[in-house]
Amino acid sequence: MPELIPQDFIDDLVQRIDVVEVIGNRLEIKKAGKEYKGLCPFHTEKTPSFTVSPDKGFYHCFGCGAHGTALGFLIDFDRLTFIEAIEELAKMAGVMIPRTKQGRSESVKNKNLQDLLLELMSHYIDNLSKSKKAIEYLKTRGIDGQTAKKFSIGFSEDSWDEVLKKFGTSKKNIENLYDCGLIIKKDNGGYYDRFRNRIMFPIKSDKGHVLGFGGRIIDQGDPKYLNSPETQLFKKGELLYGLYESKEFLRSSNHAIIVEGYTDVISLAHNGFKNSLATLGTATTDAHIKKAFRFADKITFCFDGDNAGRKAAWKACKICLLNIRANKEARFLILPKDQDPDETMQSSGPEFFKKLLKNATPLSDFFIETIKKKFDTSRPSGIASAAEYGMVPVNRIRNGIYKDHLIEKIASELKVKTSQLKKFQHQDRTYRIQKISLQSQKTPSTYRPSLIRQAINILMHYPEVVREISEEKEFKHIHEKGINILREIITLIQSNESIKLATIIEHFNDQKIKEHLKSMTVEKLIISQMEAKNELHEIVLRLNERNTRSELKKLVSKAKNNALTESERKRFLALSKSIEIK
Repeated sequence: MPELIPQDFIDDLVQRIDVVEVIGNRLEIKKAGKEYKGLCPFHTEKTPSFTVSPDKGFYHCFGCGAHGTALGFLIDFDRLTFIEAIEELAKMAGVMIPRTKQGRSESVKNKNLQDLLLELMSHYIDNLSKSKKAIEYLKTRGIDGQTAKKFSIGFSEDSWDEVLKKFGTSKKNIENLYDCGLIIKKDNGGYYDRFRNRIMFPIKSDKGHVLGFGGRIIDQGDPKYLNSPETQLFKKGELLYGLYESKEFLRSSNHAIIVEGYTDVISLAHNGFKNSLATLGTATTDAHIKKAFRFADKITFCFDGDNAGRKAAWKACKICLLNIRANKEARFLILPKDQDPDETMQSSGPEFFKKLLKNATPLSDFFIETIKKKFDTSRPSGIASAAEYGMVPVNRIRNGIYKDHLIEKIASELKVKTSQLKKFQHQDRTYRIQKISLQSQKTPSTYRPSLIRQAINILMHYPEVVREISEEKEFKHIHEKGINILREIITLIQSNESIKLATIIEHFNDQKIKEHLKSMTVEKLIISQMEAKNELHEIVLRLNERNTRSELKKLVSKAKNNALTESERKRFLALSKSIEIK
């Protein structure tokens, strides 16, 4: 939650931190020219390929492709959250972390909501102890008292206002209940309880804070499962059910089993698989995978054996590809048809499930099997389609050994040359992933990086060449995609003569932008500083000329209809003098 900490503090902190000190306290690295070198902590190697640049504030492994800043290193190596990594760097720098007024008020609000949710959890647990019906239902699902206690399972009574009456005793309390998603507004005014006659599963952060609930209806009715709505605390795409309860088992086994529902987690835990997590019935996200990899190096995705389960597995597979490092491993287990983990456990037992886990399909094999099933690879057209389809997600993987290995494996399975597959690779991975249409006649050879990207790339290698550029003057009328990022980078460089590239990277909160900038940092720019300066000027001129022509074209169209305002007329005359009208 970067918004709780002023961005200028984060910028200053990253700028002053010595990346060599951060990494050197955790790894053995030795000076090699201007940089430092050592064995990469993210994959097994005998010859050092891991470099640390104090000038850039950046590290890069030429073996596995891992790279980033001191902040990113702490997140990946120490398995810290963003806030925890900031706190660690602040401790090293001997500075206090300031909090914005908004951040402090949000923090107080969040604490109040968490306290309320904790009270609700206790209330639901108390309800369960008094409900014979709910206890009997849990027994039929194989959930005993000890397991229910471990996961803080409760029960919501079959009432429209039980929670409202007990906890909504004031206007402020009602507001908090609503902000937590525990009550729903009526169309005609008033409120009613969201959860009724349901087994209640508290959903916690990895620190144990209650953030929301999941409810499973006891009797007949829809929906069968109901989660808290998205709130300022409860963000379904970032939470993994069971993480708090399974942390110690994840670390000891170094293995996470990811399933789709909380009842699956509980059933697996009850049968000895205490390293299970669930995505709360939603599609697997990048945040889910990153969080799981913080606690374990191996993940096995376990999905139902129906079409929905296979589609979910394919989505998880594509996202997982982006997060694989040399020391990370992912496997996929598709259960027998029409079974979920809970049903498999009840029908076949833990030993059978253990065998299934052991034989789970490695990520690369699952990826290739899936693309081969989508097309008839006995025909040349099917092979071509499979290759194009498969290379779209592959192109998003960071360059390194894993990517090269996967391309070679795809080529082998499809019986095509590796060089043919590499034709589908795109040089530009910065601002868009180009979608390959199976019908498209456009070839990669026709593609060139955008001018904005080229300008940013130059500045990430030679930030000093920006000194002579007047951002306000040069980019006043440019409105192309990515221009705001370029402007921001220019402002950052101009405000700090000795800025590190790490500071520029960590200035942006958007994770995609960060990754794009990191990728540029490790790219080789085979031009001198003087050549870079001249090229940047040329790019600026071309951008302005292109945008001038575009603006003039619009004004010409308006002029033909006598629709120009006075200011537009003046602008039209000025542009007409500066460029030849074609």
